[in-house]
Amino acid sequence: MSARFRVVIIGAGYAGVMAANRLAGSKQLPESLTVTIVNPVADFLERIRLHEVAAGSRASAAVPMRSVLNQRADVIADSVLKIDPINRQVYFSSGRAPLSYDALLYSVGSTQAAKAPVGAYGLQDAESAGRLRARLSQLEEGARVSIIGGGLTSIELSAEIAERYPGLQVRLVSRGVIADTLSHSGRHAVRKRLSALGVEMMDNTDVQACDSSSVRTSGGDTLTSDCTIWAAGFGAPALARDSGLPTDAEGRLMVDESLSCPQYADIFGAGDAVRIPDSVAGHLRMSCAAALPLGAHAADSILARLQKQAPAPLSAGYVLKCISLGRKSGLIQTVTADDRPRSLVVRGRLGGLAKEQICRMTLGWIRGELRRSGSYKWAKGPLPTAAR
Repeated sequence: MSARFRVVIIGAGYAGVMAANRLAGSKQLPESLTVTIVNPVADFLERIRLHEVAAGSRASAAVPMRSVLNQRADVIADSVLKIDPINRQVYFSSGRAPLSYDALLYSVGSTQAAKAPVGAYGLQDAESAGRLRARLSQLEEGARVSIIGGGLTSIELSAEIAERYPGLQVRLVSRGVIADTLSHSGRHAVRKRLSALGVEMMDNTDVQACDSSSVRTSGGDTLTSDCTIWAAGFGAPALARDSGLPTDAEGRLMVDESLSCPQYADIFGAGDAVRIPDSVAGHLRMSCAAALPLGAHAADSILARLQKQAPAPLSAGYVLKCISLGRKSGLIQTVTADDRPRSLVVRGRLGGLAKEQICRMTLGWIRGELRRSGSYKWAKGPLPTAAR
């Protein structure tokens, strides 16, 4: 190993910052390891709070990067244009000099799904949350707001808006059944809360297009909509594909069970923008709850490779599914390691308090890793599919 080993991390989300802290604070290689994290903005963004910002319940989801990142890690506020895996260099959109690496962690996160139609507002970063917030504040009493998507983000956003703006007519439109990943009692509690807030729920409705004043469904209906929000899923940035790295059909970087890229042993991946074999990650969804352990495991795999050891396969699972339903209510759904709902559900005011505490704990875990590398622990996943 050379006197200086350079690790470059692309993306300062939950996975990237967790990995940076675990690496920069490592006692195993205190002098030879340098960590540089590259991110388009200088702050850390709590994406799990963007729905609060959009509705006007919270001023900002940005956190000063240095309050969550180890001082030994350098930060470059820039966008990556291309990765050169042959010469092991990263090129920047700004035109600054390329950055060389000995190991690269690809943790760019997710973007709004590419199929989002023109005319809809998104909710994937601080800028989009700000635009949506401005639009909602301009709407007159009785205006219609349509939220497309039946997942947890859509549910949280619809409840937040309905509670914050009781004079608006909020409509939640889902291709499937709203809250269908929850248990029967959990789904009932969510729908009851949304109904109490005045949210109109439309299940099994596929939206084909929208513009500034309407939403058109595949059934031929045209629904009046003064503000349409597309929250029907996430996609992957094009960086890996544009760099000639192996990707799946959705543009996610292909990695093995240890989160290493098989074609390029010095490239690792973590977070929403990587495709991990189903044998260890078929149950994982794009989420903060998955990003944190993925970032930590990727850091461990990099450290193992540096010490000429074989990285261990990933084992990460779930314990809870947490949903905020406005500032006064929430729901905690217990789940199995592979994310199937259990019977126990905590709802109402207590569920809301628990959800808020868990949101705060995400920063606590990251800062804990800052103070002591290796301190973050996570729930193990189910047995690999081949072993069941």
